[in-house]
Amino acid sequence: MNDIKTDIPNLVLESPDPERDAPYALSWFASRFGKETLLLMGNAESEIKPHSLESEKETLQRFIELEHENEQLTWVIRDQDKTIGAVWIELVDTPEVKSPAVHIMIGDKDYRGKGIGKTVVGEMIRYVKDDLNLHDIYSRHIASNESAKALLNSFGFSNDGVTYTDSNNLSWQNVHLYID
Repeated sequence: MNDIKTDIPNLVLESPDPERDAPYALSWFASRFGKETLLLMGNAESEIKPHSLESEKETLQRFIELEHENEQLTWVIRDQDKTIGAVWIELVDTPEVKSPAVHIMIGDKDYRGKGIGKTVVGEMIRYVKDDLNLHDIYSRHIASNESAKALLNSFGFSNDGVTYTDSNNLSWQNVHLYID
């Protein structure tokens, strides 16, 4: 998988490197905003466990394994030499969402609200169309996550079914975009 340069200077999507990226992930989730970030991503409060450098390395290593298994493509979002988030495309249907499904997390709160999410999701839509040769793309978001909803709506994603509640009592909305 190749790195992807974006229209934002110094912002690039790169393959995950557990040694390089885990300290950044740990800093996000250990911060006072970490729990909020995890809840917005759809983690149930009961699922949120203490993070460690080792657990973050394991998570990143799992992303790499999923790519080798042709189940997911993952890039970390880097600004110059700093990892600020991640974006991934699920390549197989899950019980929760059809594929290909794009998901994004800007872990570093200082980078939110600056157009990075819009740029990165735009690159993922282009990737699905041009590199994967597919015309449908899916995603899902916590129904109350207005930022995620606005971001996906800005590309023309529309609701794919009604809001549903999962086994953790979290409300979700699946969305779909047809790409010409």
